[in-house]
Amino acid sequence: MKLRSKRQIGFRPASEKWYRVYNFTKAAVLILIILPLLVMISGVLLATQGREIFYRGPRLGKDQKVFHIIKFRTLCTSRARELTRDRTLPVDSRIETPLGGLLRETRLDELPQLFNILKGDMNFCGPRPVRAEIAQIERERIPDYDLRFAVKPGLIGPTQAYFGHGASKRLRARMNNRLVTRPVSISAELLLHVQIFMSIMEKLGRKIGGRMFRPIRSASPVRRRDIWLATDSGQRISTVESIGLRRITAPNLPGVAAGERAVLYIRLRSGGLRKARIILSEPEKRGVFNYTAETAFGEFVIERYALGLVVVPPQLGRVRAMDHAANGPKQAYV
Repeated sequence: MKLRSKRQIGFRPASEKWYRVYNFTKAAVLILIILPLLVMISGVLLATQGREIFYRGPRLGKDQKVFHIIKFRTLCTSRARELTRDRTLPVDSRIETPLGGLLRETRLDELPQLFNILKGDMNFCGPRPVRAEIAQIERERIPDYDLRFAVKPGLIGPTQAYFGHGASKRLRARMNNRLVTRPVSISAELLLHVQIFMSIMEKLGRKIGGRMFRPIRSASPVRRRDIWLATDSGQRISTVESIGLRRITAPNLPGVAAGERAVLYIRLRSGGLRKARIILSEPEKRGVFNYTAETAFGEFVIERYALGLVVVPPQLGRVRAMDHAANGPKQAYV
């Protein structure tokens, strides 16, 4: 995956001492700036889910030293403990607290980890902190998994920004292993931080604006994302009206047998294409199918590009106009 910077993100500092000063200073300044936001979120959580505002859990840091991560609590504690005993939380678990879904989607639940950075347990950029139980499972399946422990874990980084919660651990590990060997680039880190901040603000704006201006939006024409299904040879067989984690609406798709394959295409605003092979089931009703991605990489493509279940989602192309001529639909893109 290409990062948008002349210099690429790296996790290996040239000087541990000065990189520690940089992380400490930046965390202290940010805590002072966002203190009103931290107080506001704490107050809302106190009102909606009681006194259990924060989550503290053991994680493995540099050289596999155990520390306790701090986050805003966003999940039902008993259900989360049951579901995550030997795995990470499933994407569609639906055990969020009343405000948990919004906090997790915007990653505002991670803000208390600034105090972990102050303590020296974490850096701003690094691999995602991992539980010892998960590390034991993954190191048996993923070559060189323990390379991540050569550096401190990070509050944010490419895998946290560009991968969804349910992304393959093998893909995450491959990315982290590359970054562990690269030198730190402060300019690349700052660029990533700006992208994350702008994306979070945009998501919050959509959430708030969507509720305030819903009547206006419902009266406006909706521009559908440019996503379609095709055969292996690239022949388009149906537009995609909507797609979820396991269900896809493709009104022009003929009836399929269970196990039939198709290729999902997603057009970016830049004009580039992303694709993922999927396996379709028999339709639940006309034009509505269940599906699974054929590979872990396909799941990542769908989560990131089709569903936008990441901190920094890509800009997708939109279908601006449809010309239903006799020879088939012709589309204009933006």
